[in-house]
Amino acid sequence: MSLDEKLLLRNKILGVLIRDARLAAGKTQEACASFLGISASRFSDVEYGERPLSLPEVEALAYLLNVPLKHFWGHHLLEANGKSQVPMKELLTLRNRVIGVLLRQARLAAGETQGECAAAIGAPGSRISAYEHGQIAIPLAELDTLAGFLNVSLEHFVDEEYSPLGKKMRQNRALEAFGQLPEAVQEFMLEPLHTDYLRVAQRLRQLPAQHLRNIAQVLLEITY
Repeated sequence: MSLDEKLLLRNKILGVLIRDARLAAGKTQEACASFLGISASRFSDVEYGERPLSLPEVEALAYLLNVPLKHFWGHHLLEANGKSQVPMKELLTLRNRVIGVLLRQARLAAGETQGECAAAIGAPGSRISAYEHGQIAIPLAELDTLAGFLNVSLEHFVDEEYSPLGKKMRQNRALEAFGQLPEAVQEFMLEPLHTDYLRVAQRLRQLPAQHLRNIAQVLLEITY
């Protein structure tokens, strides 16, 4: 993903977060625009990620909408905390744009042209351009075909990070994996007193292999 694409994506995410916070606070676009000293149309561009904001402007919005400033650094909507409803239309628009960026990234990595991708799905070249810019949604069958053509999996385009939908998918996958563990392991993990052991295991997992071997050697020496 190029720098321009990363900046565009970040602005799109920020726009969704701002709209989410505005709806949770019961504010109109006009009220927010007036507070920032800009027109309502320009504020609408902000929420669609088409106009970047400066840090002082984001700080002002955090104050007006009564949300922590760090809310705008993340990827989670206030809906996850029960404060507002998911702005589904905006989420779908954002997802189409993200998928478009990922599609373009995969196409360039594969060394294919828009015309070649279009031929793979029997569509005009302009269709791929519209897909990559997130202007229209990509039908699942076409996305599946393009994924195969570009040698990536369909899961490459699945949202698992930027929205409550992705968060729910991660939770469901985690629950499914937990359910496949041996019953004794499940019981161990569910015991509150064992939380510290699990945290130690997490930290050990991050250590280099040589460090783990050294720790094992020390334990063996203590044991024997």
